[in-house]
Amino acid sequence: MSLAVALAIDWVGEDLPPATVKMAKDALIDKALKVSWPEDGSVLPWVNSTGNWNQVCHGGLVAAAITVAETAPELAAKTLDRALEKISIALASYQPDGVYPEGATYWRYGTSFTVATAAMFESAFGTDFGIYDFPAFKESAMFKKLSLAPSGTFYNYGDCGEDPYPQGDMTLAWFAMKSGNSLFFDASNFTKSPARMGKLTRRSAIGLIYLAMFEEKTSSRLPAAWAGKGKNPVFFFNGGAADSTQYYLAGKGGFAAQGHGNMDAGSFVFELYGERWSVDMGKFHHYGPIERTGFDLWNACQECDRWKLLNKNNFGHSTITVNEELHITAGKSSIVDFKSEGIPEVTLDMSPTFEGQLKSASRKFIKEGTESLVIEDRLELSPDTKSIRWQLMTQADVTLVTGGAILRQGGQTLFLEIVSHPAFTPSVTVLDPPPFYLDMVKKGLKRIDINYPRWNIEGEYLEIKVRLDGNPRPPFLNN
Repeated sequence: MSLAVALAIDWVGEDLPPATVKMAKDALIDKALKVSWPEDGSVLPWVNSTGNWNQVCHGGLVAAAITVAETAPELAAKTLDRALEKISIALASYQPDGVYPEGATYWRYGTSFTVATAAMFESAFGTDFGIYDFPAFKESAMFKKLSLAPSGTFYNYGDCGEDPYPQGDMTLAWFAMKSGNSLFFDASNFTKSPARMGKLTRRSAIGLIYLAMFEEKTSSRLPAAWAGKGKNPVFFFNGGAADSTQYYLAGKGGFAAQGHGNMDAGSFVFELYGERWSVDMGKFHHYGPIERTGFDLWNACQECDRWKLLNKNNFGHSTITVNEELHITAGKSSIVDFKSEGIPEVTLDMSPTFEGQLKSASRKFIKEGTESLVIEDRLELSPDTKSIRWQLMTQADVTLVTGGAILRQGGQTLFLEIVSHPAFTPSVTVLDPPPFYLDMVKKGLKRIDINYPRWNIEGEYLEIKVRLDGNPRPPFLNN
């Protein structure tokens, strides 16, 4: 609201009645700036937050401070000084490679206020005070581009939404303007008819400036394999510029006990032929209806309410579940190996995620071919290991066969082959309707389960190898 009121004064204040402008400036002082400095000297939680609240609140207050600087110079000065110091806390979350921990749609939200802040600094003071060049910030534009799959939907981990705005990404346009890289400037997004665009977003007017200032200097291509570390490490494989199969893999490590986090370490989405075969449930359309029931949606302790929800716990993700127990909320899975050349592959150390359930755990993803993905899990059992379940979440129609399953969707077919245990037949758990009355409903949702009870595992190690392939191979072809 501070950003909106400040922009209104700055852009059209000369055309407004002086009394209106005074009222608006007084409101920025009394209802925004002063409120951000509690009289008891306490520090509000967002001031030092690592997430989007930091970016949004500091950005809005920077706009307010610049607008009323002549009226309330001391208040404005200390607010600007605080923002310059504290915004870096949120920017550090992009490090080391540009991954935004809260996902692509929250990148668009939080980053939009940071780029507006940078633009306001440049306009008012002739410098953005190093925001654009802050380590890993500019690289986050590549993360955002990679997060959009061939199907036209985002890799929607955490509380991230699935659908892009039809109006195009004005925040990404700022990175295009700053870099001159046309990869971040999709003109087709901004030339649609008003009917197709629908209602514009609240920051679209600001984005018009970025669009108008863009001048192409270079044009990059998306990397065919990319991995980014940090609080919520993610990785992407795609088919490259000449891909005809629309191959797309996006997966992650990380841990649940972070802003908008889920128990989704080791999970992935997989697309082929324009269909998403392994899905992430993503966020609710609105948080409010759940919050109003008294359900504690936001605390992240091991036994907190949040993990009762299917789209938040590990039972609703394409990952591993041990002993029918929850993942360890603070146990972080990390990328320990990544190869982009030749046959791309990435390996996660998932041992902390299963602390007390397994002695060790690793998961490797291999882009075996233009239509094939291999997932290899190596698990070392502990005395407390009772059962292990390999999971894949899907909305496809599933036919179970010896050695795997056949998935059909949108006129296409995908084959799931249990390479390591060809005599096994998986099972299907239907999740539409979901198990809990507050769970989100996703049409046709189901979970393909490969179950390993402890009594059926020889020795202290279990190796699981599963192939997802557009073309069946012998002997699985016989199914």
